[in-house]
Amino acid sequence: MANNRLFESTNTLRGENLQLTVAIEKLKCEVVGTGTGTGANAALEARLLAQAEELTMLHRRRGEHTQQIVDLNNKMQDMMKDLQSKESSLAESLELNASLRAELNTCVNRERELAEANQMLRDEYQALQLAFASLEEKLRKAQEENRQLVERLIKCKTKDAEKMNEENDNFLKAISPERTNIKEGIPGLPTAVPTDVAVKFSAHDGEVSAVKWSPVDRILATGGADRKVKLWDISKGTFESKGMLIGSNASVMSVDFDSTGTLILGASNDFASRVWSVNDLRLRVSF
Repeated sequence: MANNRLFESTNTLRGENLQLTVAIEKLKCEVVGTGTGTGANAALEARLLAQAEELTMLHRRRGEHTQQIVDLNNKMQDMMKDLQSKESSLAESLELNASLRAELNTCVNRERELAEANQMLRDEYQALQLAFASLEEKLRKAQEENRQLVERLIKCKTKDAEKMNEENDNFLKAISPERTNIKEGIPGLPTAVPTDVAVKFSAHDGEVSAVKWSPVDRILATGGADRKVKLWDISKGTFESKGMLIGSNASVMSVDFDSTGTLILGASNDFASRVWSVNDLRLRVSF
């Protein structure tokens, strides 16, 4: 705006300067043409001098305005440079803003993905908690069932032992008179130690520490240092494997059948006893 006003003022001064120049030329012509007297000539000269002074003043003002225009042009160039610098800075700021917005969008998307993954993990954790609670309940029921089975087994073993003791007592009572008669009738009955081995075989990888005959079949159960209980059929004069019972964590030190020959008990050096079924060779109880 100031620059435009200076241009307008300059144009106005140029117009006035031109008018004064024309007026001076007219006055000069009038002075030359009239020459009527010194009084009029002096008045014209005074007027001419005043016009010349005014013209000089206008030239001075024109110079000042020209300098102001130069200064304003320089200032305008500086302002243009400053404007270009600010426009460049604005462009960089806009570019940085766009980059930051893109990074912000990436972070927002990443946060959303993490939130979804976190929710999925929470759901999986809750599902695992429910599964754990269900398995814990099943374990509790299995332990309760195991305890009941152990109690039943102990009761059965106790009954078997009592029955066996009763049968032994009855048997001893029945044969006591016969033994007395035998001792009295045959005082010199000889005894002998077996000299021939009927069957010999390698039952285990290592030492054999327990052997037991089945009460109902000619089935032999063996236990050894290889942590296994093995069943053998010796009825044909040779040995034939009938199965292998596993589950012990140390050497099997003792084996025994129940009175029916369907269950077998094994005790090992891992401080545990186990009961297997003979028919399917499966572990039933461990205690």
